[in-house]
Amino acid sequence: MATDTTPVVSGTGVGRPSVGRAERVVVIALTIAFAAVLAVWAVVTTTYKAPDEPTHVDAVLHVAIGTDWADPGELHYLAATNASLDANLREPASQHQTWGELLREHPGTAPTSIDQMSQHPPTYYALAAGVLHLVHFEDLRWDLAVLVLRLFDALLVLPLPFLAWATVRRLTRSPRAALVAGAVIVGVPEIAAIGASVTNDALMLPLAGALVYFVVRLLTGDLRVRTTIWIALFLGAMLLVKGTALPAIPFVAIAVMAAGCTRATVWRNALRTLWTLGLAAVVGAWWWLRNLLVFHQVQPDGLAPYARPPKPFPEGTGASPEIFLRDYWNGVSRTFWGSVGGLTQFQLAQFVIDGLTVVCLAGIVIWAFRRGPLLRPAVVLASYPVVLIALHMQSGWGGYLRNTIVAGTQGRYYFPTLLALVALSALAWRRVTVTAAGRTRLAVGIAVAAMALGLYGVVYALRAFGQDAAFWIDDAVVRSFDRTGTLAAGGAFTLATVAALALVATAVLLVRFLRRPEVQA
Repeated sequence: MATDTTPVVSGTGVGRPSVGRAERVVVIALTIAFAAVLAVWAVVTTTYKAPDEPTHVDAVLHVAIGTDWADPGELHYLAATNASLDANLREPASQHQTWGELLREHPGTAPTSIDQMSQHPPTYYALAAGVLHLVHFEDLRWDLAVLVLRLFDALLVLPLPFLAWATVRRLTRSPRAALVAGAVIVGVPEIAAIGASVTNDALMLPLAGALVYFVVRLLTGDLRVRTTIWIALFLGAMLLVKGTALPAIPFVAIAVMAAGCTRATVWRNALRTLWTLGLAAVVGAWWWLRNLLVFHQVQPDGLAPYARPPKPFPEGTGASPEIFLRDYWNGVSRTFWGSVGGLTQFQLAQFVIDGLTVVCLAGIVIWAFRRGPLLRPAVVLASYPVVLIALHMQSGWGGYLRNTIVAGTQGRYYFPTLLALVALSALAWRRVTVTAAGRTRLAVGIAVAAMALGLYGVVYALRAFGQDAAFWIDDAVVRSFDRTGTLAAGGAFTLATVAALALVATAVLLVRFLRRPEVQA
């Protein structure tokens, strides 16, 4: 994917950027560091201890063995999957059976266990099933087959630092801001934790990142038909993955309508918006229209038979907006930055999570929306997370009213908007200081902090999955990895060392580049 080939319209302040060799080297270093971090998370995370991982694995296996994609609520766990869950942690990893052995010894399904993933389109699961067939999964130890799927997902999300760099580079023309944007992706532990697990989010993230990149191209003057076609294709592909793509529909509509819009071009832009959404509907939105026709819901609940029954609030009490907002904030912020080992098993330090969330949101609100040629792109980019937040909070509040529980507060649901948030942050933090020296210090500080957070995540993963988040890594951690890890402790610690070296080397390259006087701020 080229960074830029088309100059933007006059007045945006953004032209065709020139990318030098040194900048490309740093982008490659960021990608290598991210790959190393992803590899650590894929290997170190205890099998099945990532959010919903057993359910995703089971859905992939259904497709791999030729099971028809069931209606929501009607896909049952394979008995072989349940057998692997029973064996996990109960026996040493070296004694695990192959999938072929499990499928032969435990045929059929478990009638009392529902796999809710058939509420999504089967696209990701079909791709992952193809990967299983490529490696002859029936001959592989079952935990190693899960590791193969994790590495496949890591490969899917690997372009994220490049996409962040390319998006911000196009938007700001600043190599400094663009490289810091790429570093930020590496510095969010939860991105690597989710991206290196078995999940359909791994396919959603690069598609959403590419969508945001092409939207930024459109908003900065690349009004060619083929750019709009790419936007429609990526939106349609996202809609064939999971329901978290639905907020991208109004985002794309707003972006295509706003790009280059004047009084003279309103009707032209309206027509362009209609055919863009129409093409996306042909590619992927048809799945959700089918749901409306067949199930009378956009996304039927895959766990409807086990849904929480309505529950009244205790007598004399009622729904509290304060409690809802508190639980919503805590849940989303925790699982956006770093809460690993299932939904809430281990989390990064709370003061780190709260500090990062407040600083990032405050920076965007205060500095991202300033008058000038980039105000329109900023407003359009902000519409994406705003729409998602509104829909997510509306759904959460409805569930809270029904059964008194604030549920579904998962920060990873916001990851499709990740590059929009990164781009807004890039606009904001470049305006914090007006001096060249101040911009350099700020860029260096953020880049180094991002690499440090990435390293913190690597060490934290070793601690969390080696010995239940014990303060330090000791002999017990080694024994734990030797017994239950897909790789023995030596392999896990070697990967962690490689990741640490890659992060330190990348930090050095970043600092040297960002301090160059000729680099635009």
